[in-house]
Amino acid sequence: MKDKKKLIIILLCVGIVLMVSLLIFIIKPKIKLNGESVVKITYNEAYDEKGASARFAFSDISSKIKTTGTVDTKKVGSYEIKYEVKAGLFKTTKIRTVKVVDEIAPELTLEGDTKVYACPNKKFKEIGYSAIDEYDGDLTDSVEVDEQDTKITYTVKDSSGNSDTKTRELERVDNENPVITLNGNSTTYVTTGNKFTDPGFTATDNCDEDITDKVEKSGSVDTSKEGTYNLTYKVSDSNGNKIEVTRKVIVTNQIVKRGANMSCGEPGVIYLTFDDGPNSATTPYILDVLKKYNVKATFFVTNRSDDSLIKREFDEGHEVALHTASHEYSQVYASIDAYFKDLDSVSARVERITGKKATLIRFPGGSSNTVSRHYSTNIMSKLVNEVEARGYTYFDWNVDSRDAEGKPKNEVYSNVINGLSKTRGNVVLMHDIKYPTKDAIEDIITTAIDKGYTFKTLDSSVKCWHRVNN
Repeated sequence: MKDKKKLIIILLCVGIVLMVSLLIFIIKPKIKLNGESVVKITYNEAYDEKGASARFAFSDISSKIKTTGTVDTKKVGSYEIKYEVKAGLFKTTKIRTVKVVDEIAPELTLEGDTKVYACPNKKFKEIGYSAIDEYDGDLTDSVEVDEQDTKITYTVKDSSGNSDTKTRELERVDNENPVITLNGNSTTYVTTGNKFTDPGFTATDNCDEDITDKVEKSGSVDTSKEGTYNLTYKVSDSNGNKIEVTRKVIVTNQIVKRGANMSCGEPGVIYLTFDDGPNSATTPYILDVLKKYNVKATFFVTNRSDDSLIKREFDEGHEVALHTASHEYSQVYASIDAYFKDLDSVSARVERITGKKATLIRFPGGSSNTVSRHYSTNIMSKLVNEVEARGYTYFDWNVDSRDAEGKPKNEVYSNVINGLSKTRGNVVLMHDIKYPTKDAIEDIITTAIDKGYTFKTLDSSVKCWHRVNN
């Protein structure tokens, strides 16, 4: 009997709860979303808020709906719009989800040809590519490159997983000959009885890189007998491509007096050269001006000043060449051996600082100097041939700033500008230890640029010699 009463009570309670729940469901306000509950739009596409409607006890209470939440259509992501309405003691909430998506793939562009070549057993030297995504922007750094035997595949994905792929056809072949570069000149003169030292050579290959140690050299020079001797240099790369070059060495009893050659390089080109430096008071300023206008020059250096200035000249792309260690004529021109002792000293300094052996030189006073007569007869006639036999190239000049004579800034400027010609090369003699040169250099450069001249550093192809007078 008691159990039956308990069951009746439980059933009554359940019935009451159900009736109350039903009543709440009936009288609780209802919200109906206009449109879909989940909306997908592309970023930058306008979002159209369609709103919602609400009813309570058979009445329209849509005007009481409170809508919150925003959608940033410029940013990919998921956003919620919340709709809420209250009626009496009751509140109803609904959510619309708006997904801003990026479904546009990035664009991957390959530079150069789609068929490319690489050395056998070497990676292809990339010629460039770029990747741009409308949403993420520049994705070039995200490109994945897969190099296989016959093709290269480039793939890029944006932050939404959209991707683009491009390929290059790859052929591995080497049909290019190596290159042998002779130090010094391909034709050199040696006076009978003097020592001939091979200036040396380097050999490079597009695939094997440095192959100097594979060069086979043949031929010899007998400086005890007049004659023309040929030294032959041969090398093959690992793919069978070959090259052969010859150096002609002329041994003569006669002192070959070098005549003037004042073509001095390419027409319309200025080769700025600075002797006797460096100098901590003037050289840094000159370097600043050269850097400002992206002009490269040739510095014929001495053993003056500290190493950092020569290092700076080299690091900033200028040609560091050799002048003299001491600039003492009585020492330098006392004999052939004395000259090379002085030259070897400044050469060792430059190689220690730059890590590169310099082969371009300028004689103290130039090759046409007569002061050397006081110390050794015919020494310049011997030296112009001997330096080339030892792998050096010497330079004089055809435009003289005359700054060594103590000329003021305005005359240094005029001497240079008035000495220029578009019909030949222009090797300009200046001294970076001179204050008037420091003060005039910017005006010289800007005027020359305005007149249409270009600037280069000296190299062994430029011939600029005075007539030898001793």
